[in-house]
Amino acid sequence: MPAATGSGGGGARRPRGRAAVEGEPLGVPREERKLVTVLFADLAGYTALASSLDPEEVYASLRPGILELQRAVEGFGGTVPQIMGDGFMAVFGVPVAHEDDAERAVRAALAARDLARELRAAGGRVPFPEVHAGVNSGEVIVVPAAEAGGFAVIGDTVNSASRLADLAPPGCVLVDHRTRDRTARAVRYGRGRLLRAKGKPEGLLAYEAVEPITRVPGGRPAGGAPFVDREAELERLDRAFRDAVRAGRSRVTLVVGEPGLGKT
Repeated sequence: MPAATGSGGGGARRPRGRAAVEGEPLGVPREERKLVTVLFADLAGYTALASSLDPEEVYASLRPGILELQRAVEGFGGTVPQIMGDGFMAVFGVPVAHEDDAERAVRAALAARDLARELRAAGGRVPFPEVHAGVNSGEVIVVPAAEAGGFAVIGDTVNSASRLADLAPPGCVLVDHRTRDRTARAVRYGRGRLLRAKGKPEGLLAYEAVEPITRVPGGRPAGGAPFVDREAELERLDRAFRDAVRAGRSRVTLVVGEPGLGKT
């Protein structure tokens, strides 16, 4: 938010929040460490397809479908700062963070997988390839990069997401163990497998995302686990509510915490 300015003794109050630097696009984060979920989606067999047909024809035929996949991912709240010739990278948690970013990312990857199959079934001069995707959650460094859609993300979380996408067979979505743990009640997974990956001597523990269990992000199947370990916070909220009722005046209580901590 730009800083307010004024003259004389009645100057405007300075609003809370970070003042924008002149020339800096609004909404672009400054360099900071963030917890995000990164999604890589690639077209399986694109290189072989491009080498067997005219490259311009392949690009012109597949480009509209790739853009459809991108829009589908963005519909789940992802931001696409990077588009490659045969796929793209999406980030969930920048510039806007949600408590269910990991779930949104996995749902987006599954939606892209299914959409690619629909595009392939529709036919065409160049058959649309299947999608293979990787999803990984963890900390990254977010840096402004206007030429990359406003920001770039740097860190091993990005590298691991790319490795998972490379390791995923056509039509498969692989996620890391942190993403799986955060979304196990909303997405059905196969068994975990320790996979060999370039630059990962310890390997990558990966789970295949099969299908959503619930229809909408944030939904939970009936009969979930009990709510635990927030008794003190709930009592403070309840006490604030009772005080507001007795006083006949409204109260504002601010609940602060990282996405996924349990504020809801």
